[in-house]
Amino acid sequence: MHQEELAQILSFYQSRGAARDQNELVSLLRETQALYGGVIPQGALEEITRALGFRDSFLPAVLRRYPSIKTEAVRHSLTVCQGPSCGRRRELLDFLAKEYGAVPGGVASAGFRLQTGGCMKNCGKGPCVRWDGVVHTGVTPEALRALIEEK
Repeated sequence: MHQEELAQILSFYQSRGAARDQNELVSLLRETQALYGGVIPQGALEEITRALGFRDSFLPAVLRRYPSIKTEAVRHSLTVCQGPSCGRRRELLDFLAKEYGAVPGGVASAGFRLQTGGCMKNCGKGPCVRWDGVVHTGVTPEALRALIEEK
């Protein structure tokens, strides 16, 4: 499915130096994501890796820096605020580790990448999390479960 379109996208971005230019690579990944309806399948990632001559570990490292680019294994991104005024953040991280096996920098069994981040500028309303780019305030473990399981 979409093999011919992916081949055209790859050819275009190869000619633009996507193997050496991160901006071109990210554009290639975003266009591939759009082609497949918002999520890049594993097979397409493997094809991109082969076509551009990357090591198998390279694209996953790039994708960690761009949470808006989704793959089959990582459909969502969750960032827990680590600002000094964001209370109960440790409680949220402990809950995520216990319930979903999630550790910062890793991918949870429920298909989201967990990250920790700096202040989300909602200090009086913490703890705060960012789920797929949207900040949620006053988050409890129960509210976090509802966000994750709503997917």
